Amino acid sequence: MNGSLRTLVVDDIGVMRLLVRNNLRAMGIENSMLAANGREAVELLKQWRFDLVLTDWNMPLMDGLELLTYIRQSERHRDVPVILITAEGDRDQVRHAIDAGVSEFLIKPFTLGTFERKVQRAIDGTEPPPLTPDEILDLPETAVPRSSPPSAHPHPGVFDAAATILAVDDIADNIRLITSILKDDYRVKGAKSGAKALQIARSDEPPHLILLDIMMPEMDGLEVCRQLKSDPRTRDIPIIFLTVKAQTEDVIAGLELGAVDYVTKPANPPVLKARIRTHLRLSRQQNELREQSALALEHARLREEIERMARHDIKNPLNALLALTHALAGSDNLLPDQRESVSAMEESAQYVLDMVNHSLALQRMEMGVYQLAPVEFSISDLLAKVIAETRAAFGALQVDIRQPSSAPLMVRGETLLCHALFSNLIRNAAEAAPRDSPIRIEIEPDFLQVRIAIHNQGAVPAPVRDTFFEKYATSGKKQGTGIGTYSAKLMAETQGGRIDMETADDTGTTVSVTLPAA
Repeated sequence: MNGSLRTLVVDDIGVMRLLVRNNLRAMGIENSMLAANGREAVELLKQWRFDLVLTDWNMPLMDGLELLTYIRQSERHRDVPVILITAEGDRDQVRHAIDAGVSEFLIKPFTLGTFERKVQRAIDGTEPPPLTPDEILDLPETAVPRSSPPSAHPHPGVFDAAATILAVDDIADNIRLITSILKDDYRVKGAKSGAKALQIARSDEPPHLILLDIMMPEMDGLEVCRQLKSDPRTRDIPIIFLTVKAQTEDVIAGLELGAVDYVTKPANPPVLKARIRTHLRLSRQQNELREQSALALEHARLREEIERMARHDIKNPLNALLALTHALAGSDNLLPDQRESVSAMEESAQYVLDMVNHSLALQRMEMGVYQLAPVEFSISDLLAKVIAETRAAFGALQVDIRQPSSAPLMVRGETLLCHALFSNLIRNAAEAAPRDSPIRIEIEPDFLQVRIAIHNQGAVPAPVRDTFFEKYATSGKKQGTGIGTYSAKLMAETQGGRIDMETADDTGTTVSVTLPAA
């Protein structure tokens, strides 16, 4: 491989930049320049010519697809091969990249052999064989999630224009009368016996509501109701009894068995229709409540399963990996590059472990069972660390910190929670701030608390201003999940603090966090 080649490696994760650079070195390519995001890469492209660009996809400020588009539109760099590196499996994104002129894809995780083959092909200008997005992502067609047809529900939607009513009466003229009253609004089925009614109710197309006569030979309405209510397949179908005024005791018995109402014969058409509408609506609401209850139970079961997996299946191997990398780092026979790689492995494993712990903590906060273990620490020092980490991902980042004196301000809380909280908020501010505009952070005592205000000159979009701290609230942010500000609110309040936001188009946005002073 030509050692004079100059490559540009772009990734917001330092460990990934190191990995790609080391892989290039293993191929004999020593001259690599590194950028933390697409915007930083553009500045390097303005100064240098490159023979190859390897870029991550999801990055702050400017992502890999935007960088690819910039390169292809640049007269100076339009012919430079670009390899997109991604862990995503979105076929639409892959199609966009193909249309934008990507040279190769590298799907994480990748082996050194795959890396060398893709890089060599890109540098040689060899056209890769035409592939579909599925083939690029190496996902079999059968593994693609598809929209499944709606599952058959034992009780179809009760607000369908043609809901089905089953009229049960041993006198055919009564069934014909009910049919004439309801035929313009519903599908009406008739049954002249209790046995036939049970057969229809237990079929693949059960009725939405049953009008049931009490006095019938062989099997009366009370027995039909008893069997319907004892069968899980039919117990949720509402039953309205048809009766004469003299059958009061039977009506009471039927209501105690589970019938929802009764109508006296001869039926008054407006009254009958009104009662049917009412009970169809109530039936739908009850079905929705049952579904919500079942969904809540399933969510609770999944939460417990995820926590068990995170506690055992994920954290145990991560802790073992951390122990191994720590032991390797203590060896005396490592070369500098090897020591750097071991350090990167340890950093990555710790990062993933912290993410798992953070997810578990947020889950417990939502459930109200988080056990807070507060300590006293310097919020000034913590913010300095967070800013340094954010700069590593964003490149040049103007941050102005102001506090009353040079002495560190102490708060009482959990350092890991505060680190996650302020990492989230400062990163959000960096992404929202107009280009080359500063982020201002003010730290000041506030009675028995300390207030940290983070300001940027961007404004929160109007559609999400009222729901800024609500879960899943997001507006146009790429890869935005709507979890960040919601989790920040949880973490602040769990530590006995609060969080507020003020925004305006002309003054920008300030997010203020108040924590207990030490």
